[in-house]
Amino acid sequence: MRGTQRRRNFMYMMDLTASQFKEIKKKVGTVLLPIGMMETHGPHCSLGTDVWIPREFVKRLDKLIGDKVLIAPEVPYGHSWALAPFEGTIDISAETFSQYVYEIGKEFNRNGFDEVILFNGHGGNIPSLMIVAEKLADLNMKVLTINWWTDYREQILGITKGPGHGGEDETSLVLAIDEKLADPSLAGDWKVSLNPKLKFFNMGKTLYKDGYMGDAGSATAEKGERLYEMMIELILKDIEELWKLQSNSEL
Repeated sequence: MRGTQRRRNFMYMMDLTASQFKEIKKKVGTVLLPIGMMETHGPHCSLGTDVWIPREFVKRLDKLIGDKVLIAPEVPYGHSWALAPFEGTIDISAETFSQYVYEIGKEFNRNGFDEVILFNGHGGNIPSLMIVAEKLADLNMKVLTINWWTDYREQILGITKGPGHGGEDETSLVLAIDEKLADPSLAGDWKVSLNPKLKFFNMGKTLYKDGYMGDAGSATAEKGERLYEMMIELILKDIEELWKLQSNSEL
């Protein structure tokens, strides 16, 4: 016997044959699309932070609702205007990114799925995904967009006090995945006050300085584990709200 047979509890599209995919559509109407970004997260955190974190949430959700969702392959690139000046950022224009994600959602709809969860790991993607969600809703799809750091910010502040791009919350979540992916000793606590209504050339260099914001030096794997456990419960509640829409005949 060659290798070790993998066992997956969730229905991960990458693993399926066309016939298995066809059978799954008969009992599952929800597709979960993880969306991230490849970009700098300071001198201390992996370029793939915004991919690693949604991927970890998916693994944990698998254990709880893996028989009710199809997990689509992740989108690893997004839009990052502010951080484009930094090394390691792969910035896709907002127009191209939003059209691309919309086309993915539209294709899942054509394949028979009428609910989609856009599980986002990157702030620069938010404006584009708002447009995508509206366009998919116009196709009569039901859409749940999750931006964990904003959706659950109040609860996050109960665990990590220095959130931000590559800050205490993100760095802690990465450490909880693998401590080799981040080194908080290479970062400190960087904050700057800037009017959010302003835009100017190379603004990110002022806003993020070394490519991060927040108290990344205070991050720990233990805090990251607490964040995952807390947010999984909140995410499940949001997904249940999506499924309630599915069963509401008045909508």
